[in-house]
Amino acid sequence: MNIAVINGTKIKGITYHMKEMFLEHLRKDNQITEFYPNDIPPFCEGCKSCFLRGEEKCPHIVSKAPIWQAILNADLVVFAYPVYALRAPASIKSLLDHICVHWMVHRPDPRIFIKTAVIITNSVGAPNGSAQKDVKTSLTWMGMSNIFTCGAGMMGDIFWNDISDKHVKMLDTKTRKLARKVADIKPRQHKSLKVALLFFICKLMHKGVLKTEETPSLDNQHYIDNGWISAKK
Repeated sequence: MNIAVINGTKIKGITYHMKEMFLEHLRKDNQITEFYPNDIPPFCEGCKSCFLRGEEKCPHIVSKAPIWQAILNADLVVFAYPVYALRAPASIKSLLDHICVHWMVHRPDPRIFIKTAVIITNSVGAPNGSAQKDVKTSLTWMGMSNIFTCGAGMMGDIFWNDISDKHVKMLDTKTRKLARKVADIKPRQHKSLKVALLFFICKLMHKGVLKTEETPSLDNQHYIDNGWISAKK
């Protein structure tokens, strides 16, 4: 199994160790590729080049391309990040902004449909759901149906070196259970009901827009090339 890991921080704190606990159960016979904030593209400039001229025209394609390719090559995609202001950190949001060109409403890659993702987060006692939703929403709109989450609110324990034995045991239990869920998971054969419905709506939208175009947009041409809609108006 190929595993691509996106780390939201370079700090080796509680989130990092949660991720390591999880991966410890998957390292044998699996290939793991990891990325950190220094690998993630700078903030999106809003130039819309990816939408209008092609992804290769993105001014940050050099840093973006290796991460996207690793995601496409992976069977399992792992996002691991701490919760900042109840949301995902800026590094994660920056990556999501750069790959939203692959949402189903634009140019989804069918290889994403069969993949599994894991979202691992940690907060100082605050809820993790909103921060996890940032990534889960983006992955769902890219067409991914198998998405698992694992969050921990560590009230009182901020630094790994000071963490209590009770919390270490709790994190080990959480990550072990998560690893068991995905260790033998197979490529998804069918979209979930939610993803299938979103994809159907997007196809209807593209069919409607195509009728108004002299030349198909990059998004519509992508749908035509994949056989999802017909070029005939």
